[in-house]
Amino acid sequence: MRRLVLLLSALACSGLPGPGNGGGGPDGGAPSIGSCPTSGAGAVAGAGACLTLTPALTGASPAGQNALRPSYALEPSGAPSGALVLLLNGSGGTPAGMVSDPSLNLFEAAAEGGRHVLALAYRSDLSVAGQLCGLEPECFGATRNTLVMGVFTSAASASLEDMREDEGIVWRLEAALRTLAAERPGRGWEAFLRNPAASRAADRVAWDRIITSGHSQGGGHAAYLAKLFPVMRVVQFSSTCDAPAGTPAPWTAAASGWSTSPADSFWGFSAPTQFSSGVPTGGDLNCPYHLVVWQAMGMPASRQQDDAARCAGIGAHGASILCTANFARWVELFR
Repeated sequence: MRRLVLLLSALACSGLPGPGNGGGGPDGGAPSIGSCPTSGAGAVAGAGACLTLTPALTGASPAGQNALRPSYALEPSGAPSGALVLLLNGSGGTPAGMVSDPSLNLFEAAAEGGRHVLALAYRSDLSVAGQLCGLEPECFGATRNTLVMGVFTSAASASLEDMREDEGIVWRLEAALRTLAAERPGRGWEAFLRNPAASRAADRVAWDRIITSGHSQGGGHAAYLAKLFPVMRVVQFSSTCDAPAGTPAPWTAAASGWSTSPADSFWGFSAPTQFSSGVPTGGDLNCPYHLVVWQAMGMPASRQQDDAARCAGIGAHGASILCTANFARWVELFR
């Protein structure tokens, strides 16, 4: 830990971009926001500005999971639409890992039509279905609530008992928006904040201006956010996966209570799974029961888009966000 603090101090003194450089976030000194890479892994080369900022830079403790990992923030090149797409990576993934091509990528598709985009680094290293909950139906909703809100919830996976609020999605979202609004005045980020005096981070976010979206675990979190808050829409990529032994977890039921109606505002996009005698045998084997979950949520059949194109070298589970043949479909999903 001492070596980490010394490294951060050295970077801050040198003026070089680094995790947490600039004094620790919106309530400290002015943070230094970087630019997205334009070549190599995670490169984005669109018309609008693309920025990087870590959760530590916005005030999260560097000790938190993925606090030093860059989030991506995209600004529209033209007039802003007043909508923000929040993108959440899957288990063990990163915001940069959601980009497969500098131009034909999910971020640029989400930014079409003047939308802002924020791909957020959060506590995502372990899989909700595969590592945290297994076959325990009640674990899924409680575990997602813990990871979304940053506060341990009864019945959640015991491995999350050390959960920090500043590792949670809502805290990191609000802190990132507040930092961007302060450091990029006039660029539209302030439109996604309200009630600055509110004590809870959740109450300082303009949820009705936000499209929640994500891949795999991140898509399930996008849906869970809509359970808690009235968002514009939800776009699930190769998700939601919460179906132990093929039975959707209780929190996904259409009648379980939603702030945003799945029947009106949810979309799903995935490569299909092949079954033999009810057993998944091919296609998306990481999230084989996504269709069953979409049906449990009450999503209209027309929005259950189980036909994502596959590309060479990209598995079925990742095809929905990484295969560039799907770019036009991505644009439509966010409209």
